[in-house]
Amino acid sequence: MYATNVVLFAFTLSSVLAIYPYFDTQDFIYNVPKVYRISITLDKLLDYYEQKPSKDPEWYISLGLARGQLEYTINELDKSVPEKLRENLKNITRKMDRIRNNTDYTKLVYRSKDYEYVVKSIFENMGVTLLEPITIGTMGTQKPYRFTFEQYVQEARTKMPSRKAADACTMQLLISAMESQTTQSEGVCELTPECQTQIMQGSGLAFQQMSRVRAAILARLFDCMEGVDLSAHIYKLCIQIYKETKSLEAWDHPAGTRTLFMQQILYCSWQGYGEFIKPRWMNKIISWQEPKGCYADDRQPFMKLTGFIGPTSSPPPKDREEEYRVKKAAKSEGGNCNSLTSAMALGSLVIYVRALLETDQAFQYDVFL
Repeated sequence: MYATNVVLFAFTLSSVLAIYPYFDTQDFIYNVPKVYRISITLDKLLDYYEQKPSKDPEWYISLGLARGQLEYTINELDKSVPEKLRENLKNITRKMDRIRNNTDYTKLVYRSKDYEYVVKSIFENMGVTLLEPITIGTMGTQKPYRFTFEQYVQEARTKMPSRKAADACTMQLLISAMESQTTQSEGVCELTPECQTQIMQGSGLAFQQMSRVRAAILARLFDCMEGVDLSAHIYKLCIQIYKETKSLEAWDHPAGTRTLFMQQILYCSWQGYGEFIKPRWMNKIISWQEPKGCYADDRQPFMKLTGFIGPTSSPPPKDREEEYRVKKAAKSEGGNCNSLTSAMALGSLVIYVRALLETDQAFQYDVFL
């Protein structure tokens, strides 16, 4: 069983799987300029949130993940990497540290008590994250859906739980995981049949799949799902997610889906699936940046269409009754800036930096269309 300090999302990395960069002339031609472009985008994004701090907890979770990934990447850089690029990346980590150190975490806004528990549990256990090697497998054979976005939305309505249900089940898993560590009981992670179905079983789409990936990562790190091959489970989820990611692109990113698109890239590439590392997807994310540096995405239309912010099928206990809505926390000063969308951009772009600096030519071309 993992020790109690082995958890999700980190600012400092240790005990990770070392992956040594591969470089040749073509790598410098194709990869280093891309990293420079990303570093400029990241610098502008962090500048914005350093000046206008977010109250959205997801921004700070993503900041922690990005900080750990970037530090690892810098520590593993090949000696032939230009010193200017190395210093650019170090400056980005310093900016991340300033944002973290100047944040008043007591002023963060949570959409519910369940969600607050989940976020605070993650914050309290930030320490070490396990990095997966980025590789390309068979996932790239997946094709976009043949049906329309409207049909996808209708399908999602029948499969996605409300945000309240998703938060409650993640909280249940975390409480069980913490208890199993406290009592030193291996392989115990109690879930109600409803949460077992939502997190582990059946089909799902869109934000439900992302909730499942996060829950599976937590369960794997705490080693609290005895008898379940969580790595295989995450792989199956990311195959389905990859199909959705390609479909969102094929549908030309309908209103409100950019956050989902970047979240899909972040979570599955973080788990090592290199099919999500595509130059054209990187270019899209960079192009979506607002002139002021942040990212904008009105998720409400899509979330309302899919029912992700609708009521649960059964009322929650009175002591946990909350009005669920998309909080103002995700909206920073400046109108259309959205810190959740910005958080997904931050995390996914840092993953791209890591992939471009530690992998070979396979990631330089859109081999898997």
